[in-house]
Amino acid sequence: MNKGTNKETTDFSRRDFLKSTALAGAGLSMAGLMAACSPNSAGDQAASSGSSAQSAENVEWKKEADVVVVGYGGAGAAAAIEAKKAGANVVLLEMNKQAGGSTIANGGFIMMGGTDLQKKNGLEDSVENYYAYLSAAAGENANQEAIKLICDSSPDLYRWCVECGMDFESGACDTEHHLGGYNAGTSLGYSGNEMAAQFAKIAKPVPRGHMAQPGSSGKDMFEALAATVESAGVEVLYETPGTRLVKDETGRVVGIVAKSKDGEIAIKASKGIVLTCGGFVDNTPMLDAFYPFVNKRGPRLTTAGSENGSGILMGVDAGAATFGMGCFQVGYTISTASEPMSKGLLIDEYANRIVAEDEYNSFIGKAIIQAPTSKCFLIVDDATMKEADVSRFGEPLASAADFSELAAQLEVNEAVLQQTVSFYNESAAMGEDRQFGKDPKFLRKVDKAPFYIVRGKLHALASGNGVKVTEFMEVVDKDDRIIPGLYAIGHDAGGVYGDSYDLKVGEGTASSFAVNGGRIAVKNILGEYDAEKK
Repeated sequence: MNKGTNKETTDFSRRDFLKSTALAGAGLSMAGLMAACSPNSAGDQAASSGSSAQSAENVEWKKEADVVVVGYGGAGAAAAIEAKKAGANVVLLEMNKQAGGSTIANGGFIMMGGTDLQKKNGLEDSVENYYAYLSAAAGENANQEAIKLICDSSPDLYRWCVECGMDFESGACDTEHHLGGYNAGTSLGYSGNEMAAQFAKIAKPVPRGHMAQPGSSGKDMFEALAATVESAGVEVLYETPGTRLVKDETGRVVGIVAKSKDGEIAIKASKGIVLTCGGFVDNTPMLDAFYPFVNKRGPRLTTAGSENGSGILMGVDAGAATFGMGCFQVGYTISTASEPMSKGLLIDEYANRIVAEDEYNSFIGKAIIQAPTSKCFLIVDDATMKEADVSRFGEPLASAADFSELAAQLEVNEAVLQQTVSFYNESAAMGEDRQFGKDPKFLRKVDKAPFYIVRGKLHALASGNGVKVTEFMEVVDKDDRIIPGLYAIGHDAGGVYGDSYDLKVGEGTASSFAVNGGRIAVKNILGEYDAEKK
C-alpha cells in the first residue's frame, strides 16, 4: 500500500504555518487565523472555541453516525451517496445556507476514460490510455498509485454518475476542439491538453471531458448529485461548520465539533470523518504565505465565497502533513488549445513571449501571474482575427497597421517587439517552435496587417492541494503514517496530482478527483479495499 510516495512533501505544522504568515510573533493561534477568513466562515466560530484537535475524554456527544462528511459540494455529495448506498448512517455538514461549493460554478467537465459514452460515440479509449496521459500530465511528483486507481475506476464512475441522474446522452460530441467553458449542449469533448504535442506522443488523444446536460455546467452536475443525496435520505446540517476534530487516546479521529445556530454540537463518527471543505482562496494569510502572486496580481474569484481553508487547518491540527500548497489554478480566457486565438503571440510588457499559446488556459494563467508585472497581451494578425469568435474575448484593445505602431500602442520597446515577432515567424516558417514547443498546427506567422491587441482576463481561481493523502484518501502525517479515522478529498486533499493539479492536466481533473475521491474514501472506510492493501 502506498502511503504517499510523492517526491515533494511539506510538513506543514501549526508552528510552521504561523511562522510563514509572520503571525507567530503576534501570538495569533490557529483559531485566530481561521477567524481571519471571510465573513460567515467556520473561522468566525473557531476564534472562540479553538481549532486544535480535542481529546474525546470529556466530549459530550450530541449525535453519532458511521460517517461524517464535512462540506457539501460535489465531493461531499459523492461521499455521502456512496456511504448511504452501502447502508451506512451519514451526517453531512455544510457551513453555508445552501450546498454546491465550487462544483456549481466549475466548467462542468468530469474527466473520465474508457467510458460507455466514448464507446457510443465511436471513440477508442481505455483506462490504460487514460492513465498514460494523466500520469504524464500530472508529473513526477504525483501519486501514481492514486492516479492509477482513479483511472481504473473511471468506467464505473461514469455509470455511477448516470445512476445519479446525470444526462450525458442529449448533448453533442465534439471531437475537434478543446472546450473551455463555452460548451452548452456538448456532452463530450477535449478537456485539457490531450492534444498537446508532448502528451499526444504518449497517449492517443481522446475527448474525456464528460458534461452533464442540459447546460454542460457544474450546476447540472451538482443538481443531479444533490437530488440523489435527498432521495437517499442523507441527514444534512446546513449552517453548521466543523471547527475542530476529536481524537481518542489512541490517536484515532473519532468525531468532530461543529457550530450550529444553537451552539456547539459534537458528532461522533464510528467509522470515519471525510474532510471536503474546499480550498483556501478566501483566506488571505494563507494566500500570502503560499501564493502571494494571487493576492498581488490576480483575481480572487471563488464560487462559494467561503473557501477559508478550514478543512486543511483542522487536518493540520490533527497532525496531518500537507503537500504542494503553492499549487493554484488561475484560468485565462484566451488561448486554449484548438482555439484560433492560439495562433497568436502572447507577450509581457517588455515585449517578450512567455508561454506556448496553445497550452491549457490555467497553465497560461499561471505564466501570466508569474510574469514580471502580469501585464500581458496577445497579438494576432488579421488572418487569425477573421477566424476567431471575438465576442468570446471582448473587443480588441487596439489595432495597428504595422509593428512600429503596435509597439507605440503597447508602450513597449519597438526593437524588442520586432525581434520577438521575427524569431516567432522564423519558427513558424520552420514548423517548429524553438522556444516553447507549440504545436505546429497553431504555429502560424503573425504577418497579415492590420495587427490587433487582445487582452484576456484572468478568471477562475482555486487552490490545488491540502493535507497529504494516500491513494485511498487516508490522511497521513509527516512520516507518512496514516491518521486513523481521517480522510480528505477534493481541494482539502494534496499530493494526488503532484504540483500540476489542474494546470497541465486540464479541466475536469478537479471534478473527476472530487467525485471519484468521495467514492474511494467511503469504500475504504467501509473496508472494500482491505484485500487490495494487503
